[in-house]
Amino acid sequence: MAIKDQDDSLSPRKRKSQTASASLIGTGGDASSAEAINQADVIPPQQRKDLDVAHYRDRLFEEIAKFEEEREYLRSSSSDADGNLPEDPDSDEDTADLASSLMDKEMDMSVEEEIEETMTAIDHALQKIQDGTYGICDVSGEPIPKSRLELLPWASLTAQMQAMSEGE
Repeated sequence: MAIKDQDDSLSPRKRKSQTASASLIGTGGDASSAEAINQADVIPPQQRKDLDVAHYRDRLFEEIAKFEEEREYLRSSSSDADGNLPEDPDSDEDTADLASSLMDKEMDMSVEEEIEETMTAIDHALQKIQDGTYGICDVSGEPIPKSRLELLPWASLTAQMQAMSEGE
């Protein structure tokens, strides 16, 4: 197995983040940094010629920003709730408050877990763009309909394969 260089070990999301950071910093980097930045924005030839892959890549990065913002909001509201826990858990009112706070925290953790799963799927879609296989079902090898990609730009399965994988 070949050893990957540092740029290959980064997810497309992290690489794009570094690209944005590097472009804000300016030209303080060396030539290899500039080359890595330019490579992150290059889209290889795709198997599907009927897709505007740049459009979907932009949509995926917009979704990343939205999900990161939502995750940060959940984390900050969760830490705020930690300070509101009752000090005397022996009273009935405090027990109800504690149960409610714990339920809210559990729900926030569940939502955060879903966000992480979606962001992993977005990373996978960005990797498929980089590999030239975006819009192709991971299981069947069939094209994923444009209408599905518009709704879920990170979709890696056709609706039929998704239903099968969920046992429907």
